[in-house]
Amino acid sequence: MKVAPKEKLRKQSSGRYESLKRELTSLATQTSFLLTGSVQSRFFECSRDANCRCHDDPANRHGPYHYCTRKVKGKTVSVSLNDDQLALVQQWIENGRALDRLLKQMQDESMRAIALITGKTVAENSAAAQRREPASRQRLRTP
Repeated sequence: MKVAPKEKLRKQSSGRYESLKRELTSLATQTSFLLTGSVQSRFFECSRDANCRCHDDPANRHGPYHYCTRKVKGKTVSVSLNDDQLALVQQWIENGRALDRLLKQMQDESMRAIALITGKTVAENSAAAQRREPASRQRLRTP
């Protein structure tokens, strides 16, 4: 008995999605905390007069001072970190990025599945969704 091409594609898509779910489960058990944002290290000139070494040469500036920066309700929030905290926070940010990448792959696979069951391409489904008015702008219609 031959399997229809559409059914074969559904099985492949389902298999890929199951693989991504296993990867998500594995990632969830291996990671600790998750953060969004970024880490930066900066060097500064002090506020003393010109008698400090930091004013003579940019290579002699004070630091490094480490910061974790992220957005909270549209505002940038920075937290200063010491060297030990820096290593931890960098790992947590990488954990968050790994999760984001995996979730994006799962969303892409879900879009492929929608394309299979509707018979439309992923681009057609995406374009139709973009043409719709956002729910926040839709007016309530009363009969």
